[in-house]
Amino acid sequence: MRQRCRTVLVAVGVLFSAVMPAWADGSVSFQSDVLPMLKARPEFERFLLGTLKVNDAGSGTRISDLAMPHLGGTRMGPYEFQASWRDAGGDVPVTLVIDTDVKFFDKAGREIRDGRLKQATRLRETFSGMQIEPRR
Repeated sequence: MRQRCRTVLVAVGVLFSAVMPAWADGSVSFQSDVLPMLKARPEFERFLLGTLKVNDAGSGTRISDLAMPHLGGTRMGPYEFQASWRDAGGDVPVTLVIDTDVKFFDKAGREIRDGRLKQATRLRETFSGMQIEPRR
């Protein structure tokens, strides 16, 4: 029984180490990387810019070139930024998380729907939601 548990733990460890390099955090700019997505949803853009002061430097999910050779280094959501909630009693430090819907496309411009993401050469993100949490 111990040998079986050890084998399962080793298998899980190998799987985990194989998946981990695929996704990591990478730096992004709120102004140039995220704000353009919000333009498609002006009510959210107005709310964010009217109630939060968002630090420009944040992080997003960085795609590994092992996972998607043509998109290695590309960032995608969710994005996370430090921000201050503007309140009458003073600014409140918060973390802003911007969630996105992502679609991947091959070199012919067809959406990849079968999970073969190594063929992806382009992605398209759209804003799907946001979360405001206590600062981490």
